[in-house]
Amino acid sequence: MDSLKFEIARFLASKAMLKQRTTYQQVGEAVGWNHPNGRGLGAHLEVILNYLAEKKLPPLTTVLVKKGERYPHEDAMEYIRNVLGDINIETTQQEVFAFDWASVPELQTDLTKLPDGREVWLTSFWGFDPSQWGCIGFADEAKRNRFLTQSQPGTLVAIYVTKGKGPEDMRGKIVGVLELSHELGHAQNYISGDRWREKELDPASNGKWLYAVKVSRAWSVVPEDWKRVEDILPEAYSSAHPEFIGASGVKVGAEEAEKLLQLDVQEVHVYGSNEAADPTIRTLQSALSPSRAIPPPSAPYTVGETDGPKFLYILELQGDIAAYLGCLAADVEEHSIIKVGFSKSPLARRNQIQSAYPEGSFKWSVLFPSPMPNEAPYANAAVAIVGEDAMKKRLVDEKAKVLGGEFFLAEDWLVRKTWAAGNYAAEQEQGKFENES
Repeated sequence: MDSLKFEIARFLASKAMLKQRTTYQQVGEAVGWNHPNGRGLGAHLEVILNYLAEKKLPPLTTVLVKKGERYPHEDAMEYIRNVLGDINIETTQQEVFAFDWASVPELQTDLTKLPDGREVWLTSFWGFDPSQWGCIGFADEAKRNRFLTQSQPGTLVAIYVTKGKGPEDMRGKIVGVLELSHELGHAQNYISGDRWREKELDPASNGKWLYAVKVSRAWSVVPEDWKRVEDILPEAYSSAHPEFIGASGVKVGAEEAEKLLQLDVQEVHVYGSNEAADPTIRTLQSALSPSRAIPPPSAPYTVGETDGPKFLYILELQGDIAAYLGCLAADVEEHSIIKVGFSKSPLARRNQIQSAYPEGSFKWSVLFPSPMPNEAPYANAAVAIVGEDAMKKRLVDEKAKVLGGEFFLAEDWLVRKTWAAGNYAAEQEQGKFENES
């Protein structure tokens, strides 16, 4: 085997030691593979599988699955059966997990380069805004000491929003992940003045959660990946009453923690920190790595995210657009201010743009796609760029008013035609990409 195949095998072994499955995207990010979904890894995996069989070692490649799945796809099972015969995949995976991979010198890896050795905990908040609330607060010193004695600096804490409080669309869902230091202090030290005043004026929170542990880093889960806590972490969530989880936190098992690593996230600023946050949209697994694993694509584009499946989108500015533009209402009747683009997460892009606006009556919303598909339809940025360019061309050709960059004032009928033109162009390019792969 060459160095790349050993690198892949070492990554799989590091996962197996933690009794975790992994995905093609995570393998690709770990080894710097040139296709973000792992396309083309099959030939290397087959060599690895034969190597392991010759060494009489358990078949590591059986723990490599598609995102959200438990077992390898049937295409992968075909080459696995060619080497191993008609195996029971569940039993085989458990054999991989049970094996002592530390006993195989050539498959040892530097675990300091991987995020997987961290503990993961679960707790609940009434919302998620680390830029204003940079700590986890406990009701008393005993609860804080319990967390400190059972965790290490760098522990990750998954945050779900309580089902009875918080923004409606967030309730009951995991919306963020915090990295905890072991720096202790009064909660007021780590909360912005406005939020502290708001907290203390609310009878439900006045005088509560004062025994704080400082947050060192934070990531928000992109809205498309918000899922119910009981769907992502069923065992951890059912291990204690929700009030106990919110007050003290509970540990998350290794297999469930793996589900967190597969979520797409953006790093966000932590209140009181001088470190800049990297807003790149990528998996939590990749975000926790010391450096970006996948090189940026060669085609220039401005979306801060790793390459991979993409959505096209059109955002619309909600509000009195005549007042916004300083013109008569009749001049913009049946018109919209829009932004066209592409992203792994249209909702995250909307949030990024909205965050640059002061609070007021003007709000950006995702006009298209509607409804939001479960998966991004286009394979990568190169495909999506063709769709975005087609949308811009249609707008310019039809004399939409260019408001700068990717922002336009366009008649409503043209917005719909623009969306159709962008998707048609991207679908044609997608067909070429699939034929070449």
